Amino acid sequence: MFQLAQTAWPRFGGDQANRSLLTIAGPHTTPHWHTIALPVLDSTPDQVKRAYNGVIVMPDETLRVCHAGMLSAVTLDGTILWQVDLRSLVREKVHWISSLPTALRTGETLLFQPDHLLLVDRAGSVRRQAYRLPDDNGWAGPDDSGGSPNLTESGLLILSSPSGEVYLFRDNQWQEIGCFGYDIVTPAVYPDHSLAIAGYAGKGFCRVSLEGAIQWSTSFQYADLLPTLNQEQIAAVGSLNDDCSAFFTPDGKQIGSYPHAARFAVFPDGGWVALSKQRLARLTCDGKELWGRDICPGGSLGWIEQPLVDQEGFIFIRQKDGFLCCDTHGQTAFEVALSLPPQGLLSIIAPGVLAYAQENELFLGYS
Repeated sequence: MFQLAQTAWPRFGGDQANRSLLTIAGPHTTPHWHTIALPVLDSTPDQVKRAYNGVIVMPDETLRVCHAGMLSAVTLDGTILWQVDLRSLVREKVHWISSLPTALRTGETLLFQPDHLLLVDRAGSVRRQAYRLPDDNGWAGPDDSGGSPNLTESGLLILSSPSGEVYLFRDNQWQEIGCFGYDIVTPAVYPDHSLAIAGYAGKGFCRVSLEGAIQWSTSFQYADLLPTLNQEQIAAVGSLNDDCSAFFTPDGKQIGSYPHAARFAVFPDGGWVALSKQRLARLTCDGKELWGRDICPGGSLGWIEQPLVDQEGFIFIRQKDGFLCCDTHGQTAFEVALSLPPQGLLSIIAPGVLAYAQENELFLGYS
């Protein structure tokens, strides 16, 4: 069994419902930045394989930083405790290195790699487990869009795949619960342990028990973006294919739509913050726009991208040339301009503290 760490930011998506809503406040004025060098273990980093950059918080309040195909353990004062070269653990011909990380209550860090599940303990020791699945019918490895591994409320690890299967790690083996389409991104978890699955070009958006029974499915057949559940178990999910999003009650009834393919975070009042290709908006729980503003996200944003919302409703997103923080009314609180397009995702790691990784540096921003 794996238990999600109870920290400020244990995984990208935040909690198991992919709410991307924090219980602490970030900075609301331009931060003062502290830069920490993150050495690489050799001088020839692989520039071909895809790598995801991001920062999570462990139970002992140290950080785990994914950057340039590395995993580093860093304290808040900048001490580097250890580093693992994730690039050395994957085959030469694969096109990606690892997912973003997830923090466990044990102090271990959990990542997916193309061929292995990776557990790194608090001292930096690595345990690898090859994916031994019930069959190899079209198996192409885990979802490669970079999302942090998710867990059921009962401690089972969830693995989704490009070929459409969803697996649970149960009784020390991978058990397939069904095939739902293809390019299945990380499911969200309902309080009863069932899963919200974007079953692109297959089952459509659906709710599925851990035994694989479909509790309900919808006519939203081409849902392909990360599902998110609010505090009332209303689901929001977007479709790049249809360039729209939809909202569903816990029993599967559609209660609204939004004319943009969006990734969502939950606002403190239970409504939504929606980030689409060129727009940031705040919505009611059934998808009505309260305010919206045009943005320039750039071409580097992947399917894993969500807005980040703090305890007070301030919103943080990555843009083409840096990062943007908006207040609850959509007005700019501050912007961070970078000389290069931002490579990593933002995290809020402590009250008033932002973090992101860029090339071989960790940036901590203090209010």
